[in-house]
Amino acid sequence: MVLIYWKGKVWNSLKEFCEYNDIDSEIKDDSDYITDFSKYNKIIASPWIPPTNSIYKTWKVIWDLDFCFDYLPKWFKIISISWTDWKSTTAWIMYNILKQEFGDERTFLSWNFDEPFSKTVLDIQKRWIRSGWIVVEISSFMAYNIEKYTSTYSIFTNFEKDHQNWHPDMKDYLDSKLNIFRNTTKRSIVNSQVLNKAKELWLDIDLPNMRLFWAWNDLKDRVELPFVVISWRKKYDIRETNFSWPYNALNILAASIVWNETKICSKRIKGYLRNIFWLPHRIELYKEINWISFIDDSKSTSSQSLKAALETFEDNRIVLIAWWSDKWDTFDQLWDLFKKKVKHAEFIWQTREMIWKVFLENNISFHLSDSMAEAVKTAYDNAKPWDIILLSPWCASFGLFKDYLDRANKFKESVDAIAEID
Repeated sequence: MVLIYWKGKVWNSLKEFCEYNDIDSEIKDDSDYITDFSKYNKIIASPWIPPTNSIYKTWKVIWDLDFCFDYLPKWFKIISISWTDWKSTTAWIMYNILKQEFGDERTFLSWNFDEPFSKTVLDIQKRWIRSGWIVVEISSFMAYNIEKYTSTYSIFTNFEKDHQNWHPDMKDYLDSKLNIFRNTTKRSIVNSQVLNKAKELWLDIDLPNMRLFWAWNDLKDRVELPFVVISWRKKYDIRETNFSWPYNALNILAASIVWNETKICSKRIKGYLRNIFWLPHRIELYKEINWISFIDDSKSTSSQSLKAALETFEDNRIVLIAWWSDKWDTFDQLWDLFKKKVKHAEFIWQTREMIWKVFLENNISFHLSDSMAEAVKTAYDNAKPWDIILLSPWCASFGLFKDYLDRANKFKESVDAIAEID
């Protein structure tokens, strides 16, 4: 008997997976007040349940990555993408290149794109697909207990402080991520920034088969704007893609190294890149009203991803909609950007009082809103033609919205309400 410990869409998918494979299972959570776990052989826990939860004392906890990996045909190749930020865009670019090279039938994108790993493996089972590619976006929570799950290639996008409300310290956060890369058979593609940040924190990264990238001239794989350089050769011009900003050059670079490792023709890659468009909810232009642009960056949930969004646009043109909840993330590095880029901010949700005090001290206009609708309306009232109204949450919703899709939809509904009036 397997206990699926959480309720909701993802864990319903896991329940379906168990039923298809004739595995007895039940779905429960903390609200069921279970005191005796003896009848369960395994507990498949939600990654969002921290290791302080009582279920960990059973020593039966397993993640769905490990649980479902045993049911995946051995000829499948997995590319795992993880770290603090930029995971989503890198995964999106990787998936779309592989799909064009190998076809829709044999290419899959899993987890943070509303496609849990269990659903992906179940789809493969039902369609009797024996080989192919899976791009898996993995959070530190998902990687915490990995033992069996194995990648062919893995990518470290970057490393910054995050999720310190879940991990007891940065070493635990790092070790959790490293589980992915210790279980990588071919190559770990690692941003040099990751090694530097780890060194700064007196943490060690010792992995076999690393291939480094970044924006330094002494690396054979680097960004040399506007070019992406692979093995000392200028391979791709980002001006010929739909991903024109510096952070996206690094995303393309990381993915390009995998293509280089797998010997996919670079001329075909150039054509494929032209066919890939922005990932929804990641610095996505939603609508323009009276020459004011509304940008949906709902997937932004950290200081680093907010930094990337702010650096994308012109100085003193951004009307920011965000909130900050105490997951022990730091934001000191953002103040110079706020002063340079943000003309007004709308704040929602927890610990917003901590934020407005610093905005007040730095003479940056702000307003505290009680809802997305109020925030969007007030942001619009404070914007002028050619300004950018940017939804970039800065942190997870923690109950304010169901997920990033829900907050994006609420944002768009509020924008549509303004469009109807104007």
